[in-house]
Amino acid sequence: MEKFVPQFQGSSWPDGARVLHVYAVPDLRVDLPLARLVGECHKAMLPFPITPIGDGTLHCTLEMVADTTADKITAEERDVLLRALRKHLDTASPLEITAGSPVANRAGAFLDLSPDDGLVDLRERVRAAIREVRGPGALLHDGGRPHISLGYAWATASSDELQTALRRISPSHAPVRVTGVQLLDVQFQRRPRPNRETAWELSWEPVAELPFANAA
Repeated sequence: MEKFVPQFQGSSWPDGARVLHVYAVPDLRVDLPLARLVGECHKAMLPFPITPIGDGTLHCTLEMVADTTADKITAEERDVLLRALRKHLDTASPLEITAGSPVANRAGAFLDLSPDDGLVDLRERVRAAIREVRGPGALLHDGGRPHISLGYAWATASSDELQTALRRISPSHAPVRVTGVQLLDVQFQRRPRPNRETAWELSWEPVAELPFANAA
């Protein structure tokens, strides 16, 4: 694995910048098997130079509002975006998906999510809302297949060795229920690590929760 560097508009993220994102955020107080799986993955990651994504910031990225940073989006513009999101998510239904197996990759580690048809549809609804109010230039991010990141590498290490450690975890899958999405003001900041290294740490401020209308 290599040092993870978050991207914004095709370049390295400006240190401390905040950008609006739409995430599906699992509730580990409810999804207890997922909480156990994440905990076991974090234990396996301990010997590696990885900053774990904690209980408060575990997420599946749906989309980034990438035309500008969050500080340049006014309260009125956020309200317009929220109305568009509510409209496009009006008929969205809760999703029952499976997280796992855990996978080591170049950036650190993540949980695969399947089946991904429902999440892809959800992402397209979010993209349609963003495109409607901010134009196609706000959609510059390709998150690949849906996943839940477990942690980001801050130095070079063996992905094979990490994958071997993750492979020992059993059970390696957990159910997840998606009953809504959240609009969040997301920040990445550089933080010190040993040997004069730095790590990119994720945090966020909530903007709005958008539960699905037919979620129990």
